[in-house]
Amino acid sequence: MQVNLQPVAEAAATRLSIPAGRGVLVDVSEPLKRASVANPDIADVTVLSPRQLLVAGKAPGITELVLWDGNEKQVAFTVIVEMDVTEIKEAIRRAVPGADVDVRPVRESLLLTGVVPTVDLAERALEIARILTPNVTNQLTIAGEQQVLLRCTVAEVNKSCTRQLGINGWLAGDNVRDMFAVNQIDGINPVNIGAAREQNILTPNGMIFATDRTDGLPLRAAPTLSLGFPRVQMQLFLQAMRNNGLVRVLAEPNLVALNGQEARFIVGGEIPYPVPAATGTPGVEFKEFGIQLRFLPSVIGRQMVRLTVAPTVSEPDFSLALNGVPGLRSRGASTTIELTSGSTIAIAGLLSDDIRGSARKIPALGDVPVLGALFSSVSYQRSTTELVILVTPELVSGMSPDQVPTVPGQHITEPNDFELMGLGLLEGKPAPDERGPEAALETEIDPRVKKYSSPPEQMSLHGPWGHAEASEAAPAQ
Repeated sequence: MQVNLQPVAEAAATRLSIPAGRGVLVDVSEPLKRASVANPDIADVTVLSPRQLLVAGKAPGITELVLWDGNEKQVAFTVIVEMDVTEIKEAIRRAVPGADVDVRPVRESLLLTGVVPTVDLAERALEIARILTPNVTNQLTIAGEQQVLLRCTVAEVNKSCTRQLGINGWLAGDNVRDMFAVNQIDGINPVNIGAAREQNILTPNGMIFATDRTDGLPLRAAPTLSLGFPRVQMQLFLQAMRNNGLVRVLAEPNLVALNGQEARFIVGGEIPYPVPAATGTPGVEFKEFGIQLRFLPSVIGRQMVRLTVAPTVSEPDFSLALNGVPGLRSRGASTTIELTSGSTIAIAGLLSDDIRGSARKIPALGDVPVLGALFSSVSYQRSTTELVILVTPELVSGMSPDQVPTVPGQHITEPNDFELMGLGLLEGKPAPDERGPEAALETEIDPRVKKYSSPPEQMSLHGPWGHAEASEAAPAQ
């Protein structure tokens, strides 16, 4: 390196960059008398000849080099000692093929910049740089799309079937206390047979007599068939029931998040739960319910996405209510998966088949063939549940104006009095070229934006209130 001896103010602008652990030969234009550095811990200087000296870097930092000529004229230079990143650059070049990584020393830290194909390669370059120093600032850019759209589907079908058959009855003599009742729907207790019941009794003289005793067995369920014989003061209640149920739950939440950023989506509400407060007064705590989706995407390159996903679908269940506050019935999963963009995987599934049966009878009488059915009851219940949770990640980017879809309700207009009261329409009919106030996505920037046109096979709000088939929902031509 060749330098000219200049005044101190001008020479201070000259910077000498030296890697730590290495030296630089400096040639001067005039003979030197002596040389010195301000901080010997950062750099060292050795005068080799009157016109040449050696500046060696010891540790990262900044110091000043002062030179004196034969006339005692002083010249100062700024010496910057940086970490030697030659080996680190070569190691990253070999370990991260296809990447353009630039390693720059900044004081006692390193700065990584450039573009790498995948997240894994970026992490590999970061680990290699940390061999030299733990203070590494990562400014690497991952090539490709960095936004992830997660499509999640939670589908559940619950089928139930219940069958019951039983007989209730009571028989009374002239004296109300001679009456006995049989109740097979609940548990039979022979001790209660013969006990008076709280029931209207037809007396021999034709009058209705109401007992006020409550120690008999009550008739719980409403009978399907009731037979009465007033003259013998006997009445029979036949209960037969068959019930089939079907419940279908389908939730399809979609959510977009940036690479490495957690996103959360919820559609539902909150249920207040009473909880004790610190002061002893009752407090309130809210529990969320509805459709919830939380996920953390990581784009690892080659169209591969790593997901930490936790979908949940819940709703109030009053069968689990306590003090009027319902419980929550929820279905969900939480896992970490890795798959390609656009592919689908089932992260959770459930197949449940629950069968319950019971038979209640009076001892001995209920065991008689055929006639024993008069003194017994049977109940059979079967419930099957099928549940599956599917997730599909996709790498996405922003849409151009001609790709923006029509949002739900964008062209719904208010019906006039004749359409509402005369025709029973809940939605007005907009003109073909009408641009509604909600059409914020349609702009004059791109005239290629198409107007919304509902296909005739889709359901709409035209027509009387209530459910309608797809063919009925199409407007009349």
